[in-house]
Amino acid sequence: MMGLTALGAGLVLSATFAASASAAPDAEAAADCTAVADENRAVWAGPGTAEGTVGGVVAGRTYTADCALTEGETYTACGSTDDLWAYVNHAGEEWGYLPSACLSWAS
Repeated sequence: MMGLTALGAGLVLSATFAASASAAPDAEAAADCTAVADENRAVWAGPGTAEGTVGGVVAGRTYTADCALTEGETYTACGSTDDLWAYVNHAGEEWGYLPSACLSWAS
């Protein structure tokens, strides 16, 4: 798990790797990253809006996400237009897709 954790005004980066097919939609062994939601946003069932929402993320909270981004529907959100979506664990074992531009990633 590659992580980014907000601690006051600083950031802490940690790295470990997980092999979990349930956390990665198209890979047997995928690395998990930690990201912070930039805005309150809906989380979608697929990498686009056609399949509907499955939950949401809260601005400033930390979430586990698949490090590999998924190409999908083009969106305009969080100050960007792109077609890359992040697969995010938004609640317990619940995963869904969020526009990748709406997350701050570890560098």
